[in-house]
Parts: sequence; C-alpha cells; structure tokens
Amino acid sequence: MTHSTAAFHRRALLRLGALALLPTGLAAAMAQEAPAGAAPRLKLATITTGFATGGSADVTARLLADHMRGRHAETVIVDNRVGASGRLAVEHVKSAPPDGSSLLVSPSGMMVLFPHIYRNLRYDPMKDVVPVTPLARFPFVLAISERVPADVRTLAQFIAWCKANPKEASFGSPGAGTSAHFSGILLGRLAGMDFTHAAYRGMAPLVQDLMGGQIAAGVLTPADALPLMSSGRLRLIATTGTQRFRFLPAVPTYAESGFPDIVIEESYSLYAPAGVPAEMVASLAQSTHQMLALPQTQARFAQMGLEVAPQSPARFRADLQALHTRWGEIVRTSGFTPTD
Repeated sequence: MTHSTAAFHRRALLRLGALALLPTGLAAAMAQEAPAGAAPRLKLATITTGFATGGSADVTARLLADHMRGRHAETVIVDNRVGASGRLAVEHVKSAPPDGSSLLVSPSGMMVLFPHIYRNLRYDPMKDVVPVTPLARFPFVLAISERVPADVRTLAQFIAWCKANPKEASFGSPGAGTSAHFSGILLGRLAGMDFTHAAYRGMAPLVQDLMGGQIAAGVLTPADALPLMSSGRLRLIATTGTQRFRFLPAVPTYAESGFPDIVIEESYSLYAPAGVPAEMVASLAQSTHQMLALPQTQARFAQMGLEVAPQSPARFRADLQALHTRWGEIVRTSGFTPTD
C-alpha cells in the first residue's frame, strides 16, 4: 500500500452523526420558547422529515412531536415531504421563518455527504440550518445471501469468495451516493477486489432481492436486518460501527475483521432554520435530551435498532463540520461522479 493510499484510508475513518430538523412553520406565534414548566408561546410547530410514514425516521420525528407538544408549542405535527432522497424536506425547512415553528429530523448524510455528490444542491448545510442535537444513531450491516455458499461465514471468507468469483462479487444499497453505498466502495478498495454496486430504490426492494438470492450481498440498516436474523436466509458478517452494535452482539465490526478504516455511523438528528435564537436552540436540545433519557423512548428506539445519541449543539456542529470534510475526501478518492 502506498503512503498516499494509506493516508487516505486513515482519513476515511468515519463516524456519521445525524441529520434532523424539527417543526416547519405552518403558523407561529412568538419567537421565543417558554421556560420549562411554562405554557408554550408557539401555537403550532411542524417537524418535517423527508421520508415516508412508518419508517424509522418518521417514527423518530413522531416521538419527538409527542414530547414537544405542550412544551415547545401547543400543537406539534409531523410533515412527511417525501422526494429527492430527503432533500425536499431540507429545502422546505431552510426557507421557513427562524422562530422555532419549523424544525427538521433527517439523516446526517444529507448534511455531510450530499454536498459532495450533488452538483446543484439547493441548500448549504453549514449555513442554512442550525444543528440542535442528534437523536439516534446506527451503523450499517453487511449481509450475504444464499447466493453465496453456506460455508462462507466471515468477512475474510466472503472476500476470498468474491475474488474467486468476480462476476458474482456484487452488493446492493438503498441508492447511489448513500452512506451505505460508500461503505461498499471502501470495502472493495481496501480489500483489493472488484465489488460491483447495484443501486436500489430504497431498502425494501434490496431486502427482497437478498432474501431471494438475486444478489450476493447488501448493506442494510439494523432496522432492516434485525427482523431477518431468524429466517436463516441471510448471514450478517460485519457492521460499520466503532464497536459491536448492542442489538447485534454476535456480528463483528469491520475493524475487528481487519478493516479499521471502515467506520460509518449514520444518525437521525434535529435541525432548525438558520437564524433561530441561540437560547431557543439550547432549550430545544435540553428538552430533546430529556426525551432521550426516558426508558420508553430508549425501548422504542431499540425496537427499530437505534441507540440514543444526545450531544450539545456546539459538539454536534463541530462533528458535522469534521464529517463534511472527511466525506469530501472519500468521495473524491472513490472516483464517484457527482450528479445533478
């Protein structure tokens, strides 16, 4: 391995935070949130998410809306603005009044990765939104299907099989340019093998093809992987976390399997439009952290394969800026061609 390649691999160490905005302004009253225990000054607030009802991002947003109702605003609703891989939701909240009436819950990749893969992104995540706090985090899981011989049980064995069967060496992700996609790119580069990517329109069709043995491997979220463990038709062989994921304790990390540079953690986070007063950001973070400390919140997240991940607004912003820089290096080195 050359010095420059090794340097890149060291820089490739990723730890993704989360992306999330809360209520988006359909109506608003006053610009300041009430002190704890006082009646909320906002009449209506909206939490926007860019994903469909029933998914883990949507459920996270609804848990937050339930908690904020009566605290941040008298009425808090969730607005699912599906489209453009979640970008429509960010664009909507970006243009909302900075009075706390419009917030966003979204994956962190839309803030730290998307700026490097879309040439005409219509928002600047470092300027147009204010990070409040991460809510929940999760790693990705590499699963192999029945298309791969049953005696292949480890990452090393799978890599050996891929090199011996290059025409079969492929993996699916929920879309080109996603964090899951780049985890597979990194594996192929670091393992020195051709690892062909198949982009799916979301997790559901990817899981369907994996279960049917139509593709050798796929990069899944824990929410998608956990329900499939008992089927016996998929083998989970590696996770992208910094340590073993508590809900998949038998699955080693890439680092344990000899690839310490493949560390990617995605998360859902809370954001507000730029210009929201600092005291409101602090109040939102404090209230959200109280929700994340509740046993019932943690239990509901666990059902979705999510771990709570509170951070202060300042720490969260610093982490996002660092991840934005690191993703830029990875995308440039990967050879990925940005799209419109």
